[in-house]
Amino acid sequence: MGGRGRQQAGGGSWSLILPLLLLLLPPYAPLAASQYTVSPTSTESGAWVGVENNTVVNVKAQLGYTAFLPCSVRMIGDKQISWIRRRDWHVLTSGVFTYTNDERFSITHRDGADDWTLSIKYLQERDNGTYECHISTGTGIVSQFVNLNVIVPEAFILGNSEYHVETGSPINLFCIIEQTPIPPQMISWKHNGRLLNYDKERGGVSVTINNGAKTSSRLIISNANTSDSGNYTCVAPNTRPAVVHVFVSQGDKTAAIQRRTSGSQSVFGARGRLWAALPALFSLLWATSSATQLLL
Repeated sequence: MGGRGRQQAGGGSWSLILPLLLLLLPPYAPLAASQYTVSPTSTESGAWVGVENNTVVNVKAQLGYTAFLPCSVRMIGDKQISWIRRRDWHVLTSGVFTYTNDERFSITHRDGADDWTLSIKYLQERDNGTYECHISTGTGIVSQFVNLNVIVPEAFILGNSEYHVETGSPINLFCIIEQTPIPPQMISWKHNGRLLNYDKERGGVSVTINNGAKTSSRLIISNANTSDSGNYTCVAPNTRPAVVHVFVSQGDKTAAIQRRTSGSQSVFGARGRLWAALPALFSLLWATSSATQLLL
């Protein structure tokens, strides 16, 4: 009897101590529920972790390629990340959803990740400008800005805008592609809109491409004739083209043009001297007329 009484007394003491121990232990919470929480130092009116209000990031991307606009935010709770194009205040994305008919825009985000990257494929010049990534809070908006600079490569043909050559001489043109973070793999030459790179009908056409520090190309057309006159264009993908006007002429025709030019200049020179002498002639006529009237 005494033993059973002591066991019951011991069991009663554990029933009092166990609840106290459970109160001292930290509460259990599943990991999934703690993925998005507000920083202990943040409040509804403060900045969210990973976001400094009104920060600016500059991004450069080449025309025709894809631009990646970064926005990294941690512990956003139940808030939504939105991307806005500042040019027209168009809401492009909210959360993982896209709100534009332009399929070039998309949002990249993995569950539990910090990055909310806005991607713009097949860049166009009009995509240049400022984009805003923001979170709406109870007391305002916390924003990050990305300035997108769309780089447009440009072709330049060395020399003047006109190229003169006599029949039988070669046409030799040299083109350089500027502002190309990603060098073009192909440069094309056209004559009056017709592709010359693989021209076998004309013959004597040579196109070479050099992928050095600056991508360049040389066009050589041997034994030029008058039909080779016209506009020559150097162009690469997603690049502003360059144009030069080629004039192929025979030597005697060139001399005749020079003679006509010099002859016209001499005529204009004689006319110029005549106009310069007119005031003196009018003065002489007026003086003669006055003298005649006095004599009468």
